[in-house]
Amino acid sequence: MVCGSDELVPLVLIHSVEYPGWPPQDFCQEAEAAGFQVIAVRRPGFGNNPALPCMKGQADLIADFLRENDLRGAVIALSGTGCPIGYKLAKMPDLGIRTSIFVNCCFNYDQIAQFQPEWYSKIIQQTLNSVSGARLSLMALKSSWGIFGRAWVHETALAKSKGDISFLRENPKLVSEAIDNLLARLDVHTFHTEISSSVRTDPCLTDGYFEDVPALVMSGSETTATWKKGVEGEVARLGLPAVTYLPSGDFLAVYQSPREFFVSLQKQM
Repeated sequence: MVCGSDELVPLVLIHSVEYPGWPPQDFCQEAEAAGFQVIAVRRPGFGNNPALPCMKGQADLIADFLRENDLRGAVIALSGTGCPIGYKLAKMPDLGIRTSIFVNCCFNYDQIAQFQPEWYSKIIQQTLNSVSGARLSLMALKSSWGIFGRAWVHETALAKSKGDISFLRENPKLVSEAIDNLLARLDVHTFHTEISSSVRTDPCLTDGYFEDVPALVMSGSETTATWKKGVEGEVARLGLPAVTYLPSGDFLAVYQSPREFFVSLQKQM
């Protein structure tokens, strides 16, 4: 999806597993007013796209997309489970990435205790254990969508954030389409890769990894205090600027707080 003139600064959005959908209209309007063209990328394994359960492979694919479309100097915003792709893109100097924005990213902070409610935490833990565990977890999630309704999993897993719940309820068509993209093709290997790549320790994230890399780290203010403390420690260790907290939302904070997102981005640039 592309929104805005080619004369504007390209802002490439890389989604997370929980919301493989398009940005809402107000986000695109704020982007254009701030001087950005929105380019939302639907990743492999979602919607009708063939699976590619390898973060390095996905990073290479997106890098080729940027090169082929002459998007040198783009801003790249990555959310949640899509963030490990950004670890690799940020180290490709020929792309000339203007700024990498890591949203709702834990880096190497052990966040497993943060997942709520308990059933959701067990789903994540089971997925991390093995591909077989991921298969059982994915079966349980898909059954829940069928039994309890399309939005039940999201509304339950994101319940700690009033902003996230507001987004789900105020954008039913976008959310329904995003859930369609999960149900259409999400397979066990993609699901396992998404969770393990973003929750397990990544050996590439050594001390000072992002020093001299233009970057921002953003999170929703409605996340937990322990998550904030853990991520802030990682940000300092990796040589990143202090976390910017958006006022509304958690997993979906960027779309729930678009004005504040672009104010922070403009200040950095």
